[in-house]
Amino acid sequence: MGNQEWGLQKENLALDDVFKLDGAVLGHKMKETNGIIIGKHFGFPLDFAYEKIFIGGKTGSGKSFTAGVLMEEMNRHGIQFVCFDALNAHDGIQNLPNVEAISPRENETVNVVKLVSKLKRSNGSLVINLVNLRLESQQILMGDYCEALLAEDFQGKPIMTILEECQDFVPQMGKPYSFAPIVRLCKLGRGKGLGAALISQRPAAIHKEALSQVSTWMVHNIINTKDLEALKIQLSFGTDKETIKKVLSGISYAGPGEMVCFSPKYFKEEGYLKVGKVNRPRRTEHSGKNIIVKSVLESHSMHQPMEPMESMVKDSHTGHFSDVSFNPLDSHDEYFAKSDSEGGRDFVLEDMGEEVSEFEWTPHDLEDVLSLEDYEVSGEKQTLKAVGAIGLISAGIYLITRGLASRNG
Repeated sequence: MGNQEWGLQKENLALDDVFKLDGAVLGHKMKETNGIIIGKHFGFPLDFAYEKIFIGGKTGSGKSFTAGVLMEEMNRHGIQFVCFDALNAHDGIQNLPNVEAISPRENETVNVVKLVSKLKRSNGSLVINLVNLRLESQQILMGDYCEALLAEDFQGKPIMTILEECQDFVPQMGKPYSFAPIVRLCKLGRGKGLGAALISQRPAAIHKEALSQVSTWMVHNIINTKDLEALKIQLSFGTDKETIKKVLSGISYAGPGEMVCFSPKYFKEEGYLKVGKVNRPRRTEHSGKNIIVKSVLESHSMHQPMEPMESMVKDSHTGHFSDVSFNPLDSHDEYFAKSDSEGGRDFVLEDMGEEVSEFEWTPHDLEDVLSLEDYEVSGEKQTLKAVGAIGLISAGIYLITRGLASRNG
């Protein structure tokens, strides 16, 4: 116990302990009335609404939760936003006052001119659920929206656009329809009061033309080497190497909800860097959760022995699981295999002459066919009987006809 009190431990240092000596875990100084507050350590002035920010982190690290807190804070201050929700992670945001949601489908069109016009003449915000659209349709919608947004004069009223899964819309490789409009929004939007939040698991998958406009980096846990390298490149401009090293080190082992925030504009006194948890109480339910997969075996008692796999075969007649697996076609295949091996059904059709060789028929063949009546399905019994009878009658007629023809010849 004494060693633990002196700091001896087996696990890695907590994220805030790593940065505590540099003052990077100090609480924010913003007031509730004039600050966008997303946690005990993170607070930003209201002009944050027209900045370019990046929110990143692997699945489950808390990036969509952070985006949800950001939207709730903007709503609290009456700042408008439009969220393109590619994962349906923000379904609860529409329960806030002055927030609506739409879920366009492939057979529907979104009139972005009307959408932007409503943003201008109202105080409402919008969540656009993209899950029912193909990726190409999502890219077209987003590109048209950005162009319409830039073409409108909001007379200084800030609008924040939030782009989930933005690597699909401004990718590092390729230039889809949405590419140029989003880059233009990132480059030109600030002067018109238009902000943008780029959200992604993979910063390395986002084109540098968009990332180069980011002024505030809000990064949860990232361990991929290429993603860390991409962050290093973007942060290297005007930042000393030791600070970059600490940022990347902190990101690598941040726990769920923990965040490294790098912002030369807002964190000058803290050396551009702050760390901590995004622990602002949510006003709406966060819908970005993993799907829970359960096994049917959980319904069985722990004391009840498991059924063997061979017994878990569905009976096609009853719709229930049966202990016996039986396929009527198995006996049918055995019958024909036996007949083929005995040579009783072999025949050859010669070209044009239609000569028949080695054709034999015995009463036992009829008995074998009729024995198929042991099948349990009445429809199959009648069908097989009819097929067998027709085949035998046809063979008899054929032999008789050939015999008469030979005699007459």
